[in-house]
Amino acid sequence: MNKEEISDKRQQNVFKGITFSKYKKSAVKKELLNNLSKGKVEPACYWSAEYICAGHFADLWEIILLFASKNIHLGNPSLPLYIEMRYAVFKEIVLNGYIGNELQMRNNPKIRRLFAEMISILCLSMKKHPYATVRIEKKEFQSTELTDRLKAPDISFAQQVFTKDDPNELFIAVNEFAYHVSETSRNASLACYWIEWILEFEGMCRREKRRKYEGARRGFAPVETKHQCDIVWLIWNVILTEAIKKRNGSLKIIKALLSIFSIRFSPGVKRRRRFIMYFAVSLLTEKFDRKIQLYKSPEVIENIKSKIDIIYMQVKKNEEKPDTDYLFNNSIAGDGSNLKKTIAKLDRMNAIVGHIPRAT
Repeated sequence: MNKEEISDKRQQNVFKGITFSKYKKSAVKKELLNNLSKGKVEPACYWSAEYICAGHFADLWEIILLFASKNIHLGNPSLPLYIEMRYAVFKEIVLNGYIGNELQMRNNPKIRRLFAEMISILCLSMKKHPYATVRIEKKEFQSTELTDRLKAPDISFAQQVFTKDDPNELFIAVNEFAYHVSETSRNASLACYWIEWILEFEGMCRREKRRKYEGARRGFAPVETKHQCDIVWLIWNVILTEAIKKRNGSLKIIKALLSIFSIRFSPGVKRRRRFIMYFAVSLLTEKFDRKIQLYKSPEVIENIKSKIDIIYMQVKKNEEKPDTDYLFNNSIAGDGSNLKKTIAKLDRMNAIVGHIPRAT
């Protein structure tokens, strides 16, 4: 066994709410985001390894999506394209024998290097002023309040995307949103306001009527068929329609944003990933430098990747060692049968994909 290989005896369910070294996940998330913000590569890689060694890959991806869209956005415009490609690599690794055995990916060299590279690039990317969530109060759904916010000169903006199967109550809001991302207005602040208004209105209707509040099916959404009628795709329909008109290189980036927004999609991720939509709005309404490189020093990134096992050796110090029988009974490593069962288990893909206090 290699000295950097994790041979911990704990199973995945033991790590609920905690990371490998028994830190609270919420505390580790805070530390990771803090070090990403400060550009501290080594500690950021350490805290990401805490997630990886506990099998919390879905949580780590959410942090990556959050930080890239909220804190970097126009500071590194090509970042969504890179993240989209890296997620494809990650997914391929998962499907190649790790379904139902995701915890063992912590010892996969490709996984370690992949996340080391992503974390390093996030650290070294130019940071922009972080987006702030636009808050919507209940009174803003009253007709008097709503009228004061209407700026679009006509209804032609929504007519480009609205269909008979979309809720009529959203027509005005969609028209306002489409107007503010158009060349006529280019107002990111008001566009984001209408994103939140639409999402909050949907949530309010769902809570009061206790049923799904859906629109027309939009086949461009790369999600399960049952989710293609979600109202959020009406917002993305507006974004894509406007992006097609642009000649600033934003369309390719926005398609990548749509792709990563849709990762393991469920209705609950919309608000968590709102900043991805804010990022798309910025691409449509603000000037950005298309010439910004993904990263400037490839040798620095490669050096970090080549030495990433040093980080895992530090994390390994907190492992709970298995007994002798455990080492030979293949209870974790398996006998290769996972490869044969991969196709039958594809539906399980959705299950994955400074001192801080430890949980007691």
